[in-house]
Amino acid sequence: MSSLLLERPTLLPEPLSEYDDGRERTPVLLVVRPSSSGMLRHVQGLIKYLPEFGYLPTLTGPEFIRDRAGLITDSHAVRLLRARASEFPFVHCHGVRAGWICAWAFRREYPWIWTVHHLLLSKSALVRALWRWIGRYPRLITAVSEQVKAGLTQGGVPESRVEVVHGGIDLERFEKIPRRDAMRDQFLVPQDRPVLLCVGRFVRHKGFDLAIQAMERIWESLPEADLWLAGDGPDNMRLVKLVARCRRPHRVRFFGYWSAVEELYAAADVLLAPARNAGLGLSTMEAIACGLPVVGTDIPAMRRLIEHERTGLLTPPENPDALAQAALRLLNDPSLAQTLSRNALRTAERFHIRHTVEQTAPLYRRVQTG
Repeated sequence: MSSLLLERPTLLPEPLSEYDDGRERTPVLLVVRPSSSGMLRHVQGLIKYLPEFGYLPTLTGPEFIRDRAGLITDSHAVRLLRARASEFPFVHCHGVRAGWICAWAFRREYPWIWTVHHLLLSKSALVRALWRWIGRYPRLITAVSEQVKAGLTQGGVPESRVEVVHGGIDLERFEKIPRRDAMRDQFLVPQDRPVLLCVGRFVRHKGFDLAIQAMERIWESLPEADLWLAGDGPDNMRLVKLVARCRRPHRVRFFGYWSAVEELYAAADVLLAPARNAGLGLSTMEAIACGLPVVGTDIPAMRRLIEHERTGLLTPPENPDALAQAALRLLNDPSLAQTLSRNALRTAERFHIRHTVEQTAPLYRRVQTG
């Protein structure tokens, strides 16, 4: 599936519709705004695997929930959502925008679940008040990691209201990785050029500015090394300006949102994950599944994914020098890089999105029984 999944309307099933194996399945309405991030991958996983657990999902929201709040557009979205939800026994919404629309539409009059995917990092009292207001109404609130839950509770949502259901990735997507040499040819990169990769939303807490600073040190030893930045977001212009001032701007390449991200993992030598804070670590999970060694920061979300010196390397946060030294260590020691990536690959099964769906299905039953 691609990001187009969240751009086309979907048809509503009849209640207790049958799947093609003849089993009865309970319909569930998934609500989300347009997205190309980890939230998209999460929702795609639900759509793919929920039928195994007795539920038939239908997607709505991308065609009428706008990225930016507005009284007129949001009022229209509320009316549409109420009409569509009338065909379903409950709703599962994802993200703050969808949570806002659902809270406005349903309050406590209709059963719904709210899943939160992002860290609550804003210091704005108004933003925190909005999250608390949304959190008053769902029958259940889930967070995709302990860090996301901590942000919610620090923002004033009662801890007892939030359950952690770890997010994951669809490992089937990464079963057939493109060949490295073919991807190098596709991207017009020499086979022997060192390539370091960052993937994710361009926001400050991802730390991509630290990766650019680390490259200054890496270029001292490997002047031909490339840094690839794949993603988009509000920090885009700041990163572009930072690259323009660096020693070798022609060695930094912006890919924007790259839907076939496995192509980048196949072509790169090391994933840099220099996050100051992280909710899930999606790109790290994907890199592990692709056999790409990872250098990350020593923060809780990354420690859950990587065991230092066994499945990857962890460096102190806010330390471009340490990030560069760890990356150079892998680039200069292919045997170590291969050992770490091989060890990490053996752990990838625990990240499968199917485990997330398996933990979600009992929550649906709780919501239905009220």
